Amino acid sequence: MDTSGLQELIITLFSWIHDFDVKDIKTEYIQQLLTTFAPVWNPIWAQIGEILEKYLGF
Repeated sequence: MDTSGLQELIITLFSWIHDFDVKDIKTEYIQQLLTTFAPVWNPIWAQIGEILEKYLGF
C-alpha cells in the first residue's frame, strides 16, 4: 500500500499551520460577514444569554 500521498497531505497541512500568520486574515471581510448576519445571530445569542443567566447563574 502506497501512503506517499497521505504523507504529503499531512506534511502540507502541518507546513500550512506552521506558516500561518493571524495578521494575514482580512478583517474587513469578517466585519462585513458579521454585519450581514447580525439580525439573525444577535437574537439567538440573546436567548442563549437568558438561558445561561436563568439556569446557570452566568
